[in-house]
Amino acid sequence: MGKTLIFTVRLFAVDFFRQAMNIKNHKGLILIELIMSIVLIGIIASFTGFFIYSGINGYLRAQYISNGSLDAQRALDRISLEIRDITNITSEPTASAVTYTSAAPALTGTRTLKYEGNTIFIRVEPNDYALLENVSSFNLTPQYANLDNDPGPVDEVAYIDVEFNLRDIGTKFKARIFPRNLVTRTWP
Repeated sequence: MGKTLIFTVRLFAVDFFRQAMNIKNHKGLILIELIMSIVLIGIIASFTGFFIYSGINGYLRAQYISNGSLDAQRALDRISLEIRDITNITSEPTASAVTYTSAAPALTGTRTLKYEGNTIFIRVEPNDYALLENVSSFNLTPQYANLDNDPGPVDEVAYIDVEFNLRDIGTKFKARIFPRNLVTRTWP
């Protein structure tokens, strides 16, 4: 189709210029015909280049978003694994960190889930392990309820909401994690 279009436009241009100049039996190309053909080929090439660039750019953006979403889902899975088996929260949780101990045999010692400098870390004394980078916001919110039905205050962790955004993706990733064990509030 592209060759047919170029040929048709070229024939139209040749006929137009020959009629305008009253050239009846001229054979070969004149300079104006050659320039018009080059200009038309240039215009078509520029549009083709733009469409190829747009397609490649769109593919790379989709790949970046897909990889970022996959990394975020892996981080949420790991955070759920860590928090699901907690037995004790050793200090008052903040919006960006919680320190805890776990009942899972593979998750021994005091551990800390924290957000610091655009990265989510899991700290296992004395090392920090980066869980996810390029995080633009992070929020960790424990919710409390009277799960053991005692007459005292509401003092057990019912669930912990975790949510974060990745930079340049614009999607909020969140999870509500319910601890398997009864975790009593030990801070004021």
